[in-house]
Order: sequence, then C-alpha cells, then structure tokens
Amino acid sequence: MKLKRMTGLCFVAGLGLVAGCPIVAADDNSALEPQGTYVPHTNTSQTLTLPGAEGTLTANVWRSSYVAQTGNALTWDWQVSAVYAGPRSVEWIRTQWYSQADLRNGASISMGVSGDSASASYSSSWQTVRTPSKYWTNNNGAKESDYRGNLVIGPAVDYRQGSIVTVNTASVKLAGDPKTYTISAGV
Repeated sequence: MKLKRMTGLCFVAGLGLVAGCPIVAADDNSALEPQGTYVPHTNTSQTLTLPGAEGTLTANVWRSSYVAQTGNALTWDWQVSAVYAGPRSVEWIRTQWYSQADLRNGASISMGVSGDSASASYSSSWQTVRTPSKYWTNNNGAKESDYRGNLVIGPAVDYRQGSIVTVNTASVKLAGDPKTYTISAGV
C-alpha cells in the first residue's frame, strides 16, 4: 500500500502567502509527531535508568516513512530528542544525530544542517555513507533537548531503497554528578 502525504492550502496571516500545509490528523503512536500533522512514520525510543534513583534518560528518534520525490531528490522529515525525567537539576542535556544510507556514483546525503552533507565516491559499487554528527544542547536547566529537519538524498537512482538509518544519542549531565549519562536509539 502506498501512502501519500495530504496537503491543503493555508494562508499565512499578515504576509498574504499561500502554501501547501499538512492536513490535520491524529496519531496515538508517537509523542514525537510534529504538532498538528499526521505523517506516516517510523520511530523508536530507548530509556536508560540512572543509578541511585536519579531518574531516566530517553533517546527518541522519528523519521517519516513517506518519501517525497521532487525531480532527482528524495526527502524525509525527521525529529530527535533527549528527555530526562527525574528529581535532579540538569546542568546540560544534548541530542546528537546522524543518518546513513547506501549510495553510489557520487550521490549525496544531508540532514539539512549546515556542514552535514556527505557523498559517495564515483563508483558503481554501493557504499554506506554517513553524515557528520550534529547536536543541540540545552544548558538552561531544561530537561529536554530536541531538533527536527529534513533529510535529502540525491540522485534517487543512486540510493539503495530501504537502506536509510537515523541514529540519535541522548546525553545528560546532572548538577552535582561528575558522570555524563548517554543512550542511543536508531530507526
């Protein structure tokens, strides 16, 4: 069954702009789903229980299973987060991510963050190509850090279908604790 993302027209107040906007729908399967939209997706979470009843650290990763193709480019939406749940104050919390896919013939992959693109060499053999890791850190006492963007691969003919992987590593440093706690999740 092929799923398609539904869009409608919406008006951006004050700017007089009309754009394609996702149709609102509900989904009970993922707290990471972008607000106000439904996108068929794959997601996972991994949780680390911290020692001494200090709480838990959860790494969440979400990627649309619907692939938009425009010309020779393939695009997926993605989102990652790190969530600390516990009684301690947070010195900093970080979400760090990368994606990889099997590419060939100079095809490239980017997660839409400056300096994160990577390319295959010019060969007809499949190569696993990984984007550089990027991260977002909150050091303002927040107990969550999250980031979202879109992943682009092109040209489509040089991507091995189904080989895309997105990994998120959550890290937290609690106030007064010399250790940094880390856990990863991938889809």
